[in-house]
Amino acid sequence: MTRKGPLSYTQKQGHNFSACRQGRKRRPQGIDARSRRSGKRFLKFGYFGDGMNSFYLHIPFCLSKCRYCGFNSVPAPGAEEIERYCRALERDIRETKLEIRNVETAYFGGGTPTLLSAGQIENLISALEKKASFEKSAEITIEANPETMTSEKLSHLRTLGFSRLSLGVQSFDDGLLKILGRPHDSGQAMAAYRLARRAGFENIGLDLIYGLPGQSMKQWERDLRRAAELGPEHISAYSLTYEPGTEFTAWREQGWIEPCGEDLEAEMFLLAHQYLPTAGYQHYEVSNFSRPGHRCRHNLNYWRCGDYLGFGAGASSHIEGRRWTNVSDWREYVIRLESGQSPIGFSEELSSGQRWFEAIFLGLRMIEGMAIEEFKSRWGQRPDEYKPEVWEKLSKEGYIISRQGRLCFTSQGLMIADLLLSNFAP
Repeated sequence: MTRKGPLSYTQKQGHNFSACRQGRKRRPQGIDARSRRSGKRFLKFGYFGDGMNSFYLHIPFCLSKCRYCGFNSVPAPGAEEIERYCRALERDIRETKLEIRNVETAYFGGGTPTLLSAGQIENLISALEKKASFEKSAEITIEANPETMTSEKLSHLRTLGFSRLSLGVQSFDDGLLKILGRPHDSGQAMAAYRLARRAGFENIGLDLIYGLPGQSMKQWERDLRRAAELGPEHISAYSLTYEPGTEFTAWREQGWIEPCGEDLEAEMFLLAHQYLPTAGYQHYEVSNFSRPGHRCRHNLNYWRCGDYLGFGAGASSHIEGRRWTNVSDWREYVIRLESGQSPIGFSEELSSGQRWFEAIFLGLRMIEGMAIEEFKSRWGQRPDEYKPEVWEKLSKEGYIISRQGRLCFTSQGLMIADLLLSNFAP
């Protein structure tokens, strides 16, 4: 059973769950009958939005699979297989039949994208640039793990235009890192951070996880302090969940590990909520904190129900109410593209109820909540007109408040956000 509470680590990539914009003048029609019959992707020509738009590229390979990880990731195969995947990914980008403009964010996620060679990353960037018009101020992020960082690779990433680095630290406690199955230690994490600074990265985010088996409040406090002392522009603090198919879930079922108690996990959330703002970080989303002016624009686009295109195994795309997702198995993804077939495994047109739910689900994750009139203008009704009995109940129980024309969670509500948001499901 997945723990309910602040946004979990395995939920952190919003590309798997978002509402999409509606009502634009030119609407891509997604996959038409010809593509379904032929097995080939055929996206009708159309504009990829006029507002902020985003790309997501998924690299599913890691040095090893961490024990808690529920992402679409696998231990890296041989060099030839990785190259095949990269070529398929380039083809996926190249064959998109959309006129793409005003792209403001791109995000290379995984897996561990920095496992790729500098040349492979350069080819992927080149494929994107040939397909799209990027804004000069575009935020281009790459996820990295400390054990894959070298000064040469980091410098090359900066040369290619990457402006933001998301570093998967998870903890500065070597004992906890071993339990997690992470291939790095705290020394490597801090060294990787300093290498990134020397390479010229001025926007760095660190990921941390709490609620780990055996983790004490003192250890979590030490992790938060070490992260803040390094001085990154962004810190994400995710609670651990036990995902199906992971080693941690199997160990818990067999009684080999004892999960963190819910009361202790709540105290850990509150500590981050209270401490990080005193260190200069704004708490802007349930699990995310940033220096002023350094909120993750890519994730903001998800949380605000923006349009985006996803490339790679398991990557999702959302454009104006249509959602589609590529097959998750990377080998099947490669075979499909090599044989001229569509990599898409699932597509749907979101109903009004789904769009309202997802706009509320994502909007309430923001600390500032949702502007009532803005929501009404965009979605055709006030947010509290959707399942009004749920809003009334949560308001009476002290979990949601209305202030200055916005609806948002209270501190008490933020601690059990996932549980409360499930009440809005259609």
